Amino acid sequence: MAGSGGRRREGRLPAPAPRAGRGGWRGALSDPLVAGSLVGAVLVAVLLVVMNRPDGGDEGAFVPVQRGQVSGRTEGAPNAAVTIVEYADFQCPFCKRHWLETAPVLRAELVEPGLAALEFRHLVVLGPESQAAAEAAECALDQGRFWEMHDLLFTKQGAERSGVFEPAKLKRYARELAGAVQGPAFDVERFDRCLDGREKRAMVEEMTAEAAQLGVTSTPSFVVGGFLIVGAQPAATFRDAVATVRGGNRP
Repeated sequence: MAGSGGRRREGRLPAPAPRAGRGGWRGALSDPLVAGSLVGAVLVAVLLVVMNRPDGGDEGAFVPVQRGQVSGRTEGAPNAAVTIVEYADFQCPFCKRHWLETAPVLRAELVEPGLAALEFRHLVVLGPESQAAAEAAECALDQGRFWEMHDLLFTKQGAERSGVFEPAKLKRYARELAGAVQGPAFDVERFDRCLDGREKRAMVEEMTAEAAQLGVTSTPSFVVGGFLIVGAQPAATFRDAVATVRGGNRP
């Protein structure tokens, strides 16, 4: 599933082979991961910063990230030879680190040239608020706004289990999104019905179960072909994995 481009079915990924890196956020799932190389000692300092951050997420007016071609939770060309599949939790500080620091580089160097696509999948490890945030992103997907909600949720991230992603705030964020996007209007009442009805609960739970079946127990984790990359790793780690999957030719 992770080796070819295009939009994918919600099926099980093939079991990954090598594993690289660490620095992820571990939840209550079974079987801890065996980490490989590229352990970032700087992540300890990042964690200390995260532990002392404020509970809120208001950081000024929301401006959506400008992306090229998107289809659902996949960003990039449908015929990209490689897909980087990310498993993440919106409360996970290391997932936000990846979104802030590494994802823009991957977008510029791999996605925009058509060398790879990015696919986001939910792995809930931090409890009910993570589940609610994931469901909110899926409700936004119904209106073609998954990536805008994805970015907004990471922008709003606060301390874990602090109420930042309780339903009332998620509805408020949806209204902020509606005021920030261009093109077709975002129907906030439709979003509210989806969120209140727990319409996306099963879908999010299925993705979390899929990750557990693969042995993925921390966030963020990435499947690139037969490789499992664990933690908020530098862009070079992804370049190497993509090059290997493509046949050893670095992009």
